[in-house]
Amino acid sequence: MPVISAGLFSGLSSLSGNLLQLYKVKQDGSYSAQQKLLHTLREQEAERAHTRTLERDGHLSASKASELATSQYYEAERDWRQARIAVHVKEIQDRLERQRDETPFPYSLEEFYDLVFEATNGGKTPALLVAPFFRDDLSGQANDEGPHSFRVCIRRSWLQASWADDLATLDGVLNRPLRKTDLDILIIQKALRELPVVLVYGEVQSNQRVWPSLCAWNIVNSPEMRSVQINFPPISLPENNADQATAARNQLAFEDELGGSTAITAGLIAEWFHLVRNGRAPRLHRILPENMGPERRTIAAGLAASYEVVLESNRIDVLSARVAQANIYMEGALPEHAANSALEALRVAESYTSEKISQLTTDTLRRLGFILDSLGYASEGEQARSLLESVARATVRRNLGWEIQ
Repeated sequence: MPVISAGLFSGLSSLSGNLLQLYKVKQDGSYSAQQKLLHTLREQEAERAHTRTLERDGHLSASKASELATSQYYEAERDWRQARIAVHVKEIQDRLERQRDETPFPYSLEEFYDLVFEATNGGKTPALLVAPFFRDDLSGQANDEGPHSFRVCIRRSWLQASWADDLATLDGVLNRPLRKTDLDILIIQKALRELPVVLVYGEVQSNQRVWPSLCAWNIVNSPEMRSVQINFPPISLPENNADQATAARNQLAFEDELGGSTAITAGLIAEWFHLVRNGRAPRLHRILPENMGPERRTIAAGLAASYEVVLESNRIDVLSARVAQANIYMEGALPEHAANSALEALRVAESYTSEKISQLTTDTLRRLGFILDSLGYASEGEQARSLLESVARATVRRNLGWEIQ
């Protein structure tokens, strides 16, 4: 049933009442009385119409006042929301400006992460970041504007290395020195989160000495090695009291030495990453030039130690780890350490049961025998070959479906 408005319903009621009254007059009164009554009814109807008009105008006025109040309320709410949005936008702008002032990279934290994520293929290869070296005899602005020494030698030394593909270089992503060293490193670590990173930075003291440093994190999944910090010994800058040509040669030789040391150290850390994460056997100690004997021995010792991390993660068995360590020590010209690891590997192999012996790879025992022979341990090498024969017999029985005795 349609809804009838109050004004229309009142009019219909009045009209119905008037018709009833008029019908009564016609039945009971005279024409004169009827005319008088009609005049009275018209006056009453006019009065009621005026009253209804006043009521309608009152309702309209109240409705307009309500609409105005509602409009004013929403305008006030809109202005308040806009004010709050403006304040929030200002806070964001201020935070971004502070970030740009405080961070050693010209990006937001999210943009910086995305850049490194893409360059490292989602962290499958560690990133190599090089920060300009900080000079303590310059102001903050002068440090930021450069010139940024040692960047070229470090970058070029890495790119010329045979192991350059082991890290993803992002030259220029850090656009100022780490003048707030510890805080800047924490900001970089926070921005890059789980990504593996090798960061090279340093300080120049009184324009006379250089203090190179290297920091790496997320390289191996070990609670004891969440990050690695290497502080190189200070290197004295060449004196400038020679003639210009000699001074330039001395400076270039100095930078070559700095770049080479940095490239080797970063390469060692990359070897740890690829061994622990991907199971790739270390190679850096073999591909260094022959005239770098001390460096080869140092690198070999570090790479052999990396197998302890692999053992901790249960990605390799003890025998294979000890044989790999002995092999690295031998290749790095560390015979005493190689012998210790090889003899330990032999003891481990001899302690295995027949079933465990059958699970060994022949390559592991064959390599162990070769290492023992090469180190002058002939009888121990023979024992390794005897174990190799046991593995071969066990393999034959297994292939024929015979039960291992």
